[in-house]
Amino acid sequence: MSPANLRKSGLLQNLKRPGFAAVVTVLILAEVVSAFELSMMYVTLPTLIKEFHVDASTVAWVVTAYLLVSASAGVMGGRFGDMYGRRKVMVIVLMIACAGSLISLIGGSLGMIILGRAIQGTAGALMGLAFGLAREHLAKERIPVGVSMIGASALIAGAGGALIAGIMIQLFSWHLIFIFSAVLAVISAVAIMAVIPRDTLIPSKDKPDYLGAVLLPIAVSAILLALSKVSKTGFGSVEFLGLMAVGIVVAAVWGWWELRIESPIVNLRMFKNRQIALVMTATMLAALGPIGGMSVPTQMVLQYPTVMGFGLGFTPAAAGIFSALTAVVGYLFSPLGGKLAFRFGARSVFVGGLTLMAVVIPIILLTYGNVVAFCLAMALNGIGISLTFGALPNVLIEAIPETHTSETAGTNTMVRNIGQSAATAIGAIILASFQDPETTVVAQGGISASFVFVLVFAVLAVAVALLLKRHPVQWVPETTQERAIRRGTPLKVPVMAAD
Repeated sequence: MSPANLRKSGLLQNLKRPGFAAVVTVLILAEVVSAFELSMMYVTLPTLIKEFHVDASTVAWVVTAYLLVSASAGVMGGRFGDMYGRRKVMVIVLMIACAGSLISLIGGSLGMIILGRAIQGTAGALMGLAFGLAREHLAKERIPVGVSMIGASALIAGAGGALIAGIMIQLFSWHLIFIFSAVLAVISAVAIMAVIPRDTLIPSKDKPDYLGAVLLPIAVSAILLALSKVSKTGFGSVEFLGLMAVGIVVAAVWGWWELRIESPIVNLRMFKNRQIALVMTATMLAALGPIGGMSVPTQMVLQYPTVMGFGLGFTPAAAGIFSALTAVVGYLFSPLGGKLAFRFGARSVFVGGLTLMAVVIPIILLTYGNVVAFCLAMALNGIGISLTFGALPNVLIEAIPETHTSETAGTNTMVRNIGQSAATAIGAIILASFQDPETTVVAQGGISASFVFVLVFAVLAVAVALLLKRHPVQWVPETTQERAIRRGTPLKVPVMAAD
């Protein structure tokens, strides 16, 4: 019986429910681990390019490896949480993420950093689990604000990652960022065990979809690897065509398997629900655009010298502080976003956040070299991200039952991370095509092309979000009997003997 059903039956009424502030604080801390481990690397990319003497498309795998594993982990972790208990799975994920940080720390080569980053990617499961725990332990009227604050915490984590990484790189070494992330994961795990009550969920007897969890990252990795190498191999090369073919075939097999298996890692039938399908599509477009495509070019604008015309000449530490301040400004709007979502519907806040991020890009393109204009643009971008990240889970929650919260949120995390992976790979191709092979400096044309790419997908995301309904029809998952009938093997119902 799920925690929701237990509450309805009154069995949990006598158990002490932790307070709103305590629950939201520890869940934000857990989500900060995931977002921090991603954001800390963006500031580090220019340093890694110089240290290991590689191009932008190669070092981008430090980010892409994390996102690829995170895509699968988000779904698998959410599914495991709904099946075996979200608190238990969250603690396990945090410990695995800690191990990945230590591997990146002691490896000593770019390859080992990428391996450690892939292991860290298991932290992608944390957001879906956090949303599920929030919905499980918060009062109904407090859920929109709590979920908004947890979702938008990725913005603060991004700020913290940029700030801490920038300071450590400038004053010490990039190695220290992995020590920090490892310690943060341990502290978060201890906090979860101390505050969140033990799982009351009866473990499911469904068999986990391990094959689906393996096939998905293989398909995505093949496609992204092909894209990352296209600047060197060309679109007509055997390597590019072969990798793309492998990715597409494996993706097709994965889709067939997910529709066939009894307990899929991704319930593809949820996409029949109009609201869920539109939310996932808008998420993918936003991830390809402003969510996934802004970080690298904006860091280059911040850190490149002023003599280049578009650079602002910030040091890594100054760039980190700047990113932190703009993120803090944005996060201050997350409680307001939650209240607006509760009063007017999450759709309105979602559309507003996406629109704000789209408007920012033309401001940047038209005011290169102007510090004040760039500061204003990035502050607005921070508010837009905060509103979008806070509204996104609330838009989903309106369309799904509580028992499938972590699973659906994990699927959304997967969609977002695949989009961010693709944005990173494509953005690296654009930047590499404008990069001086000797100095590794990217010309202004490459920065502008990256921002235009982001703008196109930002506008598309807004267009799709406008199609969302304010009061959607909730998705009703198939029952075991309905699934058996659909597959042509109806369950046998015992015949009661007559008196």
